[in-house]
Amino acid sequence: MCSAVPVADALLLMKIKPGFLRLLLILSWVGSFSPRAADYQVLGWNNLGMHCLDSDYSVFSILPPYNTIEAQLIVDGRLQTRADGYTVTYEAVADPDGSFNSTAMEKGNFYQFATALYGAQLAPEAGLAGWSMPGTNNTPQAMLFESTNRPAAGVETLVNWFRAEGIPIAPFDDAGRKNYYPLMRLIARNAAGAAVASNDIVLPVSDEMDCRTCHASGTQTAAQPAAGWVWSGNSERDFRLNILRLHDEHQFATHAELYQEALAARQFNPLGLYRGVVADGKPVLCATCHASEALGTASFGTISPLTAAVHSKHATVMDPELNLTLDSSSHRAACYRCHPGSATRCLRGAMGGAIASDGSMAMQCQSCHGSMSQVGSRDRVGWFMEPNCQSCHTGSATHNNGQIRYTSVFEANGNPRVAVNSLFATQPDTPAAGLSLYRFSAGHGGLQCSACHGSTHAEFPATHRNDNLRNEKIQGHAGVTAECMSCHVSMPADNATAAGGPHGMHPIGASWVRFHSEVAESNTGRQKCAACHGADFRGSVLSRAFGPRTLTVDIEDTVFTLKLFQGATVGCFNCHNGPHSEDVNTSAAPTVQNVAAQTTSGTPVPITIPVTGANANVVIIAQPTHGSVGLSNTIATYFPDPGFVGTDTFKFAAWNGQKNSELATATVAVATGPYSVTVRALVPPEYPAKWPAAFTAVPLPVNTTAAVTYEWDFGDGSPRGTNRFETHTYQKPGTYSWKVIAQLGAESARAQGMIVVGDPIHPRVTAGPVTHISWAQSTADAVLEQAATLTSVPGWIAATNEVHTTSGILSVEVTDPLPSQFFRLRQVE
Repeated sequence: MCSAVPVADALLLMKIKPGFLRLLLILSWVGSFSPRAADYQVLGWNNLGMHCLDSDYSVFSILPPYNTIEAQLIVDGRLQTRADGYTVTYEAVADPDGSFNSTAMEKGNFYQFATALYGAQLAPEAGLAGWSMPGTNNTPQAMLFESTNRPAAGVETLVNWFRAEGIPIAPFDDAGRKNYYPLMRLIARNAAGAAVASNDIVLPVSDEMDCRTCHASGTQTAAQPAAGWVWSGNSERDFRLNILRLHDEHQFATHAELYQEALAARQFNPLGLYRGVVADGKPVLCATCHASEALGTASFGTISPLTAAVHSKHATVMDPELNLTLDSSSHRAACYRCHPGSATRCLRGAMGGAIASDGSMAMQCQSCHGSMSQVGSRDRVGWFMEPNCQSCHTGSATHNNGQIRYTSVFEANGNPRVAVNSLFATQPDTPAAGLSLYRFSAGHGGLQCSACHGSTHAEFPATHRNDNLRNEKIQGHAGVTAECMSCHVSMPADNATAAGGPHGMHPIGASWVRFHSEVAESNTGRQKCAACHGADFRGSVLSRAFGPRTLTVDIEDTVFTLKLFQGATVGCFNCHNGPHSEDVNTSAAPTVQNVAAQTTSGTPVPITIPVTGANANVVIIAQPTHGSVGLSNTIATYFPDPGFVGTDTFKFAAWNGQKNSELATATVAVATGPYSVTVRALVPPEYPAKWPAAFTAVPLPVNTTAAVTYEWDFGDGSPRGTNRFETHTYQKPGTYSWKVIAQLGAESARAQGMIVVGDPIHPRVTAGPVTHISWAQSTADAVLEQAATLTSVPGWIAATNEVHTTSGILSVEVTDPLPSQFFRLRQVE
């Protein structure tokens, strides 16, 4: 591959001995970045590429805020395998938009419920594993050096990294703006405390893990609990309470004995998890009963692990928009229905951003993880039984499974592909026997794979700008960490190093220019070249330039300049007539020209690429930021992202099997196109007076990203509501006509309906040998509470008496009531 780091600005003049491949390359850097020998380098990454957390912790929790970062330190070109007085810290740093995230406080209710859920008494800014946010003073936080990592009980794997685990970062910056990709600056210091290296990395975090599409009150009939929708006025609690109602109903009906044992053993309310939340105020940690590899918990009894329970249960569910079962869908939208995707787009790495010839995403979540039922298999250990790199990247250009790389880890028979070549393989039995995980594997010089290639789901180059900032600083361009001198202090070229780099890479730069003919003279040496440059030495996907280069070439006193853009194909024929020729390749390179086009949002536009030259094929080099480009021969079709308006660009070139054209740019002006909005409303059909009822608008804007505004008319002459989520209290019984108008620019939509408001709910007391307290059954759920006084001390507690239902009346029996005892009904919210 031609991935050479250039020499100094002064031209280096050298003569290569007569004979085979007499070639002189004089390199100078294109652009303002000036790489130099690196005495120190720190390479950091996030361990998973995305960390999900719950947006609310008052009902149940799947995952806490828990972001983990790792970093390796290189000193004098070698990996530091002991701390030796070196430290690495992290602190908040603003991204190019000025978004700065230093504190975890006042960004949700995790700290309010951390003790109830996780048993932890946390200090401000502290995380569950002991690492903290920097805080508003942006105090640097120390990472821990470790040579052995323990990712699960009884599992140890060798590493040489600095780690900070469980940083409680939230997806809101300090100004309250949503940012799923905040930055932290890693700073390495020596024993004297002097900073020696730094870089900025993303701590990806999302609270988009959401179930309300199906489980919010009034949504999908198939998901409605038998006891009815909860209709909570708190939209974050509403769908969660509905889920707990369903969970209780299903478990009591199908696994009553086991469920009752689990409730008792884990000290939950014997009436179920829903009752424990609404009556006792005790939120539920799902991993208390369901094994979670993420949290290191075991299942109670024979209860299935959390990932198996959730994915297997939902595999047969019909997607409400795609009209396919979630198991049958091969599109990432099925996963994004719950996982961070609609806004976060967490599958954003080199694979996730790959585009097919028709402009669609070439790879989906299922391409690596399989169908939802496969993910939910009881035979699978979540988070550990994952695909490996070599199931797609099967080998070199000359030794592979039929293709150098595939877009799915699965063979046609559904089995994971077994590579015939370990060139790009993860380490076997890492981190444990039978596993082979990328995020724990290491390669070149002991560096973790993630150190150079980036986090899972965000492999370099990523489609999100912030992910690429690290390598742009380190080596002057995005993409995989590939510039040798970014980490090394020298780059000798000899027989020992000719294939000694990562994945058999040769040295780069002037030293390799001087030496490469020594390797290529022999058949054995040429086969090393062919592994990446192809059996015909014309180049392959493995020999594309990692960065822009300008090469001044002198062959037999013929001097010319070869410009290579990032992504250009490199082979022998770029400069001379093949591996056995000493002559300059004087054939003409193909040419392309810049193009411009116009379209409107939501409307694809075909663009004819002007290309000349025999056998020239157009190649898309860089996809646009706000859309995608499909390619058919010389027709590039630009597909703007839904709602995007503005100017977008993509890069392209041509390749004729020998030479690259220069890089060209397509500029697309996207004007506002037709857009629309529809809206539906989620409103209880009936509700009691005097209690606030929930009103929810569900907009569906099409072909626009503009904000929707709302106007609610509740039908009782009260002031209009202007929020998507509203609550309204009717003072008197009656039938009221309500409507909501969703406004989007010049377009609007409305939904309307009726709500029957009944009498207020009041408890009634019937005295006698046994005191009865009764109230009318209603859409609004209520909890009977009791207290010894009407004051707040000692306070109201839920009555534990069994509730009986007769003809729409709920009642409890109170035997031997205290002389002074008070009861009240509290609305479930």
